[in-house]
Amino acid sequence: MYRRDTREGEKYMNIQQLRCAIEVWRCGSISRAAERLYMNQPNLSRVIKALEEEFNITLFSRTASGVEVTNEGTAFLTEAERLVGRNDEFEQAFKNGYSERLVFRMAVPRASYLAYAFSNALARHGGDTLNVTYKETNNQDVINCVSALGYDLGVIRLPVEFAANYKKQLAEKQLKAQEILTFRFVAVMSRGHALAGRESVRMADLAQHTALVHGDNYSVNFSDKWTDQLYKTGVYQKSVTLFERGSQFDFLRNVPDTFMLVSPLPPDILAANDLVQIPLSENETGLFEDVVITRRFRRETAFEQAFMNSLLDVEHDIMRLPTL
Repeated sequence: MYRRDTREGEKYMNIQQLRCAIEVWRCGSISRAAERLYMNQPNLSRVIKALEEEFNITLFSRTASGVEVTNEGTAFLTEAERLVGRNDEFEQAFKNGYSERLVFRMAVPRASYLAYAFSNALARHGGDTLNVTYKETNNQDVINCVSALGYDLGVIRLPVEFAANYKKQLAEKQLKAQEILTFRFVAVMSRGHALAGRESVRMADLAQHTALVHGDNYSVNFSDKWTDQLYKTGVYQKSVTLFERGSQFDFLRNVPDTFMLVSPLPPDILAANDLVQIPLSENETGLFEDVVITRRFRRETAFEQAFMNSLLDVEHDIMRLPTL
């Protein structure tokens, strides 16, 4: 907790107040920020007013659609975000006693190449203890994890035609974005599959076989155009719905008629599971981009650097595959 003395007496500013103000800044609306913070709107308004009175500034001006940050509010909240980020790093390092332990939280789309790169980096970590979260989820939840919940790093998956608009939204939320992989989806299947020898496959070809589909909300955020195309071609008319990620390779190996539409897999995973991946015909799949997001002004950790290096190695292996 931070304290400053004034002529009126002692006033207090704490980290939670700053988090509240930052969330209003990101949402552009007190009501939306209150929902995300699980507060009622009057209490959040009082928090903002208390900060403004304590520092004798105006953080926001009201508009017809919500609130708009002022120039002095932008300067204040930029520094506040830096302070909150440093506070989170401090708490992670020392709140349970100092040790050479790894504390890291990451939210990503479901993608085997990301899990593979992460596990490789983790295997090389030399610390005594670990406190690591690896969460597979959708784009909006990834953004919320990084911007509001203090996750160290996130990855979002964007159709290329929407990438510019998304990146503008990320900048408004004070998040940095870095592209890591641009790709088209591939069909993954066993080496014994009837289509395994093809150089490419069409949706009509796949519609004759059994698709494996994830049954939760962690799957990729497909563009509406491609989603419509998938259903119009009937590619999912024969399907098995999975709720357990670990079972997907078992099905692909043991049920020769099955396939999955996924981002490209590393060659080690293909070889270990006796699988092949075949590109879809170019006019039948959109182009996608995976983007790493982090909070601005956050200092990169040694493990994060190790993960990014591992990711570059995996990306290099993927790009060498003939399917791309």
